Amino acid sequence: MSFNIIAETTRSLNYTEVHAAIHSPDLNFDLVPMPGLGINKGDAMGICIPMNNANESTWEQLKPVLKILRIKFGCEVYDLYGGQKLGLFNMKTFKQNLIG
Repeated sequence: MSFNIIAETTRSLNYTEVHAAIHSPDLNFDLVPMPGLGINKGDAMGICIPMNNANESTWEQLKPVLKILRIKFGCEVYDLYGGQKLGLFNMKTFKQNLIG
């Protein structure tokens, strides 16, 4: 099992640029390009967090990635576990769901 997040947009994403902005070899989660699966056939990026990596360290890695996807790439980010769009007002709830 895993926690899954989707960051989607109405436009095309340059996955090379996204990868350069957010990838690190020590990430505790996987990034999955999803061309054409975003809003109105735009692109998306999936984030898969294995349950055994659901901890404070992963949360600290994830926070800047979500911010970059929202701000730099104009994505809307959704927590598929809780079914909510992630934003300033519910990040604390998402963190609690993630790390227990």
